Amino acid sequence: MRASLFTLLAAGRIVFGFAAGDSAEIYRLGPGITAPKVIHRVAPYYTAEARQALVQGTAVLEVVVDEQGEPSHISVISPIGFGLDECAKEAVAQWEFRPGRKDGKPVATVTTVSVEFRLFRRSFDPRSEERRTSYNLAVEQIQTHRRTEQTLETIKSLAQQKYPPAMYLYATMLESGDGFPRDPDLALQLIQEAAARYYPAAMFQEGRMLLEGRRMPKDPARGVELIRNATVLHNRAAQFFLASEYEHGGLLPQNPDQARQFYRLCAQQDETVCQVRLAKLLLEKPGREERDYLQAIAWLELASEHGNVQAGMLLAPERPGLTESQEDWVDRLKDQIVALR
Repeated sequence: MRASLFTLLAAGRIVFGFAAGDSAEIYRLGPGITAPKVIHRVAPYYTAEARQALVQGTAVLEVVVDEQGEPSHISVISPIGFGLDECAKEAVAQWEFRPGRKDGKPVATVTTVSVEFRLFRRSFDPRSEERRTSYNLAVEQIQTHRRTEQTLETIKSLAQQKYPPAMYLYATMLESGDGFPRDPDLALQLIQEAAARYYPAAMFQEGRMLLEGRRMPKDPARGVELIRNATVLHNRAAQFFLASEYEHGGLLPQNPDQARQFYRLCAQQDETVCQVRLAKLLLEKPGREERDYLQAIAWLELASEHGNVQAGMLLAPERPGLTESQEDWVDRLKDQIVALR
């Protein structure tokens, strides 16, 4: 498995959209092309947030190493979070490399490097971390339309090892026949197993099937329970689904209070559609209080700042009527919302 982590990248020459003056000929590893080699590393900074959360892991980055061995165009393809990915990029930007070669001459090459984050005297499961990294690399291959047979084999192997994200991804591919022979029965089994392992996307999927009576006996109570649990685990699709159902009715009875609750969950994750929907429900709330109104303005401003056109249109007639104290309150609300993310 370890050898597969860094052999997913296809061989051959590629072209990047660099700024004027940059070389456009960037080579991937392949026949006749040797890999760059790290000759000096700089240790990454460990964020206080990651230390407090006891986060460990390995960030995998893609980096272009030029003919002089200088790194550039660094991107994270297997993230950890908690600020560590940016720390990894900052560290790799200071590394020194022996450049890759083609036909014996130094050339610019794209390669992958790993940056490990370990806490002193804390246990670490390298096998679990390898599965996570291998999965992220396979997903990156699919997203960039560079998947290979090795990519598919990695997904299948990780699913067979009962790694929940891979189980769910493999299930969706089996369901559609994308890359694997179509097998709806095995797909359903994998979704249920991943849900039982608390993978939120699988929980949401199984919950919808139970709610709708699709491919399994209808069980609305169990379906809603699974979807609610997925919302707690920060699945945005589940949050939006329940919010929309409670807003409009259909599979679930209309309940504006519940709709606002679930729109608020995905709005806090910076989903501008949820922010606008929540704001509209607050503006339309019967017996609306001033705090409801100012919360709505705060959500609309956040959505507008992220380019949501509808939010800007809804804000336009409201802004002129705000008093100075109301504007201050809106600003404080926005700061609190951002701090909760």
